[in-house]
Amino acid sequence: MKRLAILAVPMLLSIPAQAEQQSRVMPLEQVKSILEATKDSWVAYRIYSGRQYYYVTHLLSWRCGIKQVRYSENSDALDKTWPLPECNKLIPNTIPDDAKIHNKPGKIGSIKTLAIQLEFDDGSTTPVRIYEPCEGVGEATCGYLKEER
Repeated sequence: MKRLAILAVPMLLSIPAQAEQQSRVMPLEQVKSILEATKDSWVAYRIYSGRQYYYVTHLLSWRCGIKQVRYSENSDALDKTWPLPECNKLIPNTIPDDAKIHNKPGKIGSIKTLAIQLEFDDGSTTPVRIYEPCEGVGEATCGYLKEER
């Protein structure tokens, strides 16, 4: 009896070289809802190697939908803007390696408050939110929302 050998040969399908990929960015209303629910996490302070830092990593993770982050140190003037990396629609919550995630380090206690207001792609804004560093946590990363205006 003869045996028939069958070879598995992959079928070549007519597939474009680069398949069209769908955006993974959430609708703006969902981004706003998530940011509102997590507003206590927008800012974190840290003392490290004798210097004070603050981080806005959470906002960078949800930057798709945010047009601008206005902020100010030790006042509510909102006289600065935080540089936001471009939104990558395929991996929207990933922070690029070259993103600015924290301030230029300062003397311990030099930043007592950080005021932040977000402007979204649709032109709407959040209240001005004032964040303070936690006390007595050593080098742990910690901050809290003190007030909204």
